[in-house]
Amino acid sequence: MNPTSQLIHDAGSPVDLVDRMVAAATAAARNAGKIQIQAFRNLKDGCTRLLHDIKVETDRRCETVIVETLRNAYPDHAILTEESGLLPGCGEYTWIVDPLDGTVNFWHGIPFFCVSIACYHSGVQGAADGAPEGLPLGRPVAGVVFLPMAAEMFVGMAGRGAFLNGRPIGVCRAARTSDLVVSVSFGKTPEAMQRMTRRLEGLLPQVRKARCLGAAAAELAYAAAGFLGGVIYEGLKPWDFAAGRILLEEAGGFMEAVEILPGHYRVWAGPGAVRGTLESLFSI
Repeated sequence: MNPTSQLIHDAGSPVDLVDRMVAAATAAARNAGKIQIQAFRNLKDGCTRLLHDIKVETDRRCETVIVETLRNAYPDHAILTEESGLLPGCGEYTWIVDPLDGTVNFWHGIPFFCVSIACYHSGVQGAADGAPEGLPLGRPVAGVVFLPMAAEMFVGMAGRGAFLNGRPIGVCRAARTSDLVVSVSFGKTPEAMQRMTRRLEGLLPQVRKARCLGAAAAELAYAAAGFLGGVIYEGLKPWDFAAGRILLEEAGGFMEAVEILPGHYRVWAGPGAVRGTLESLFSI
């Protein structure tokens, strides 16, 4: 039994606590996914252009429906969202939400984007109220990543495994790194882009292919399912990887997140066999 499962049992919570959380999260993700499908390739969607990034009105609409769904199910829980920051609560749980991950893909008509929702247990009532913005407390209890265009719902449940559309998933079991496809990101700053460019020189000879797919939460879910053999990102916020963490851990893999700037994390993930290879790249 992992630490989160032990906390749940020690607290005397019902056995179906995680099931109820997953039901709320999947409902919220599907509601947001409907909005994304309706708005996809719709040039009327409002857009704010940033350097190497984009904000669209769909983000806000998805966040609203997700928050409403979660608040209806758990009115005392805190919710940390990409768009609004921390919405305080008085319970021991915090939901961490990215309403639309892969916004640049979405805006440019590339059908690879997702909804990411995770619930973390802090063990301290109201702990999220005083937490630094963007910092997930405690351990993940449940997480979902939903790719609406592919109708793929990834679910991770503490101590109970990871699933894609109800079927168990696991990380890639390839014995050699040369058999792996690894996903990378060049980041949003010139410095991050230069670092990743240098790292690619060390990575490319060791793997089958490297890909830059542009939706971190979805890529972490794909690594949990074994579709990707590894993921390397810089400059992620907690809502980008909160759900991916439990998916990977429950699928038999790993995910590491190191804060490199306040609120910005370097993340690498995949099966244990690729851990050393990915870690060695950060010395470049």
